[in-house]
Amino acid sequence: MSDADRIVEFGYEAGQLKRLPRAGWLFAGVQHPETVAAHSFRVGVLAFAIAVQEGANPDRAATLGLFHDVPEARTGDIPYVGKRYLDVRMTPEAVAAEQVRHLPAPLAAHITAVVAEHEAAKDLDHTPEARCSRDADKLELVLQAREYQAAGVAKMDRFIETMRDAVVTDTGKLLLDSALRIAPSQWWEAFGHPTTHPTT
Repeated sequence: MSDADRIVEFGYEAGQLKRLPRAGWLFAGVQHPETVAAHSFRVGVLAFAIAVQEGANPDRAATLGLFHDVPEARTGDIPYVGKRYLDVRMTPEAVAAEQVRHLPAPLAAHITAVVAEHEAAKDLDHTPEARCSRDADKLELVLQAREYQAAGVAKMDRFIETMRDAVVTDTGKLLLDSALRIAPSQWWEAFGHPTTHPTT
C-alpha cells in the first residue's frame, strides 16, 4: 500500500469516533449522547482559547485536544464504571503507536507525540499546551453537562462537581465559573435583544 493509502485508512479509522458515543452519559440517562468526535472538536476549540489566554502555543494546544481521544477508535470510550473491571495494560500512547505504525514515519511520530503530550498532563512533567488541552477536556465535559441539564437530564451535578478540582489553569478556572453561571442558550437568546448584541 502507498503512503496515501495508509493515511486514508487512518482517516477511516478516525471516522469511527464520529459514530462512537461518549459512554459515561448513558449512565445519567442521556439517550443519544454526543460522540467522541464531537467532544474532541470542542476540546480543540477550548484548548486553543485557553492557550491564547495563558500565553501558550494555541495551535499546539488545539492539536492536542483534537487528537487526545483518537485511541478510542480502537478501545471504545470506557466510562469510569467500566474501567474498574478492566485490566487495561495498554496506555493511550501505546494504542496510538499501534494505530499509526503503518503511516509515514514523520506523520506517525507527530501523532504519537501529541497523544503522549496530552496524556503527560496527568503527571507533573508536562507542557503548558498539555495543561491547556487537559483543562479543555474537563471544561468540555462541564459545558456538555450544562447543555444536557438545560435539555432536562437530571443527573448532571456529579459530572460537574468532579471537574471542579480537575481544572488547574487560571483561565480554565475562570471559564469554569462562567460555565456554571451562564445558561447554554444565552448566546443565541441574546439575538432577540438588539441592544445586547447589535448586528452593526
